[in-house]
Amino acid sequence: MTDRNETEPHQKVEQFYSFWNNKPVSAPLLGFDVGGWFPFQRFSVLKGILEDQYIDPQRLDPKACIEDYRSYLFRLLEVQDNLVKGVAPIPAIPWIEGMLGCRIKRKGKSFWAEERKAPYEELKSFDSFTSSPWFHTYIQFVRTLKRSFGTTIPVGIPILRGVSDLLGVLRGHEDAILDGLEQPEWVKHTALKLARVIIQLTRAHHREAGLLEGGTVIEQYGLWAPGPIVRMQEDASALYSPELFRTCILPADRRIAQEFPYSLLHLHSSSLFLVEEFLSVKEIGVFQVNRDVGEMGLPEMLPYLKRIQERGRRLFLRGPFSKDDFRWIKEHLSPTGLIVQTVVSSPAEGKALLEEARSIFT
Repeated sequence: MTDRNETEPHQKVEQFYSFWNNKPVSAPLLGFDVGGWFPFQRFSVLKGILEDQYIDPQRLDPKACIEDYRSYLFRLLEVQDNLVKGVAPIPAIPWIEGMLGCRIKRKGKSFWAEERKAPYEELKSFDSFTSSPWFHTYIQFVRTLKRSFGTTIPVGIPILRGVSDLLGVLRGHEDAILDGLEQPEWVKHTALKLARVIIQLTRAHHREAGLLEGGTVIEQYGLWAPGPIVRMQEDASALYSPELFRTCILPADRRIAQEFPYSLLHLHSSSLFLVEEFLSVKEIGVFQVNRDVGEMGLPEMLPYLKRIQERGRRLFLRGPFSKDDFRWIKEHLSPTGLIVQTVVSSPAEGKALLEEARSIFT
């Protein structure tokens, strides 16, 4: 890395204090993810794995991935945006599912965990997840990345699934919903145990990764926080009714958010109908909402986005945004506590859009 790139994360940290403190600003923080939809394509160790082929953690050698990480970092750093660029254990791998005994295989341009269909008798305790080869490989990645990139490039938290996602893959998504209707206390109890797994893994990550300027990072979002941060997610929440979600899953999310001073919740537009349930957890600091291709557009999302901001929460928008989208965001949303991250295919596209965005917002 060049001297400029090595010092860049440290120079960017200061601006995040305004974001976390909801300090009035004239423009949101702007970020770009170069080719970020399918992170599996970045890693040469994954390219030889065929469709529907299973993968074992022993195949994932972190030392063999270092040049892939360097190449991707150079691409990201070409777009000199506001976000902190870091590295993380391969984001395409469903790490927690592997730690919980699920088989992992390639599907299309990503990797997915195969549903276990496990009875509750097998889900009494998840304390043994730290003895899983997947856990040891994850920690090996964090340590190797830390040694390779030092204190200048943070080792951030990768994509990690949420409680409803994990419950669905362990029990089967349909069975998990039926369980919630027929035996909600079982589901709530299991969800709280899964929350403990997420908490323990996040703490283990931070212990190994260390701090950048006294804070921690979520790699996918380039989001720095001035203390330990947890990445939360509830993709499968779209399958739940508000009442069922409130009863079975929300207590686990509350537990996770309460354990860390900083937290981010990742949501797709399909789960926005549950926004009031999530807003009831006052400890959730950032609502990260995806604007997905072919799904709900920004005008349809507006009532939910405004509700998040009106309640004093920070908002992180991610998607394939255009110049017109930037103008729409400026007109309808407050820049205070707002980050806009645009997914682009190349550094050149990112640099051109960043120039346009800065002219629009400032």
